Amino acid sequence: MRRWGEGTAPATLMLARVALALGFFPALCSSAKGADYYKILGVPRNVDKADLKKAYRSKSLEYHPDKCSDDKEICQTKFIEVSTAYEVLSDPEKKKVYDQHGEAGLKEGHQDNDQARQMFRQFFGREPDGNVRIVNRGGHMTFHEEGEPGPKEDIYGNTNVTELNSDVYNSQINDRIEPWIVMFYKPNNDESVEIKPEYSKFADTFKDFLNVGAVNCRQQRDICSKASINDFPAVRWFGESKDTPPEVFDDGAPNNKNLGKWVSAIMPDYTTVLQDKHELRKWLDDAKPPHIVLFTDKTGSPPLWKALSREFKGGRASLATVPRCDKNGVFKTPLQREYDVRIPQVVRLDPVDQLGKVAEKFSLSLKKDVLNLWLMKNIAVGKKAGPQATFKEWSQQRIEAGECGPADSQFCFLWLKAGADPAVEEATRQLAQKYRTDPIKMMWVNVEMSPQLLEAFDLENSDATDFFVAFRPKRNRFKVHEGALSFNELDAFVDGTLNGGPLTGKLKVDKIEL
Repeated sequence: MRRWGEGTAPATLMLARVALALGFFPALCSSAKGADYYKILGVPRNVDKADLKKAYRSKSLEYHPDKCSDDKEICQTKFIEVSTAYEVLSDPEKKKVYDQHGEAGLKEGHQDNDQARQMFRQFFGREPDGNVRIVNRGGHMTFHEEGEPGPKEDIYGNTNVTELNSDVYNSQINDRIEPWIVMFYKPNNDESVEIKPEYSKFADTFKDFLNVGAVNCRQQRDICSKASINDFPAVRWFGESKDTPPEVFDDGAPNNKNLGKWVSAIMPDYTTVLQDKHELRKWLDDAKPPHIVLFTDKTGSPPLWKALSREFKGGRASLATVPRCDKNGVFKTPLQREYDVRIPQVVRLDPVDQLGKVAEKFSLSLKKDVLNLWLMKNIAVGKKAGPQATFKEWSQQRIEAGECGPADSQFCFLWLKAGADPAVEEATRQLAQKYRTDPIKMMWVNVEMSPQLLEAFDLENSDATDFFVAFRPKRNRFKVHEGALSFNELDAFVDGTLNGGPLTGKLKVDKIEL
């Protein structure tokens, strides 16, 4: 229940102005000058502001429909009388005119429909239907809704647009957890009706990517009022967080093309955009599998991919985008050159070497429901297989984060590589798979990019190109594997080290920097 005196006075005074302008007080005239406002409020003529306000609060509460026990029309009349009296006596200029000339001196003016509508909202707690008039019936003043001309029925039936009533709006928009785009319209508004085919076409295109709704502001007047909708049609974007304010569409006519461009830009993107090999390697090392990549000729993630990224965010799957690929294959991007893929193409990468390998290509239609099932399958297969088995790139950032850094007490097995050797890559993949649950770290680093590591591990005079090193950073001790870099020999080396094999070498530098 509203407390009168808090948020009520401004609206009631608007109605008072309307009532004064129309001269609706013949029954109140106790003298030639009209109504006695002091008597109505029960205050003396020398009343101060504080007592005047106190008297008004008491009287307005007494005659409010939530409290008043009299007939509804009598309550409305009394309520307007009290509001009018306070509006005059609380305004120094109007009070001066009233004290000199009475009510008659205040009757110049005109009716303000906006003020009458606002008072209607305050009194009844809802939005009026069309314009509002204040009608004097035998000395009783009442509100009269004129109603808007023209149709008021919903127009988006049998389309992919969801018509939102009050209950659905509160649950799906005010308490939303998913993004919505909403068209606010009036069926008796020509522009609203003309744009219906375009908005319906937009809904057909985006129905799988986001929620598309509409609000009929003739039927759902309160929703549109609270949303501050004054012009029609009006489009709003409601992000997935209910705490964020809506975005207003103002990019021209709300047709299919303009709305599509606007929504494509505003939709949240939880993918990782990859431009080069370094970004790809970091993503493969840091992101949770499965690693799913879209190669596209678009400048960014398309709406379908953005929608999937929102559904699979939170670690269920990691999605990335390689943008600006050339469909004709003439001006390929750096990452497009590394993989044999058509454009657009979705692939799952296995992070086994410097750039990862294509483990599976998605060969079906690029539709959201089909891709969703494929992603769910890959997640299920990954869970069944257990933890991801891979060597991670050893970088300065990882050292600073404590991985194989000076304070790390775990065993680190380092693959110091100079190029791409498929046989060694397969051996390391098998090795990582076998030891994926052990409390050890497996890293690779390119010694051509970091030749100082050869000196650190006393390998600068070796004729070999690739090395495998067991390293205990906190102790500055290491041991270099001697022999072929095959799975069986590497497995025996790791197993022997973990079972107490001595680390015979001592780091040749005070600090490793990559």
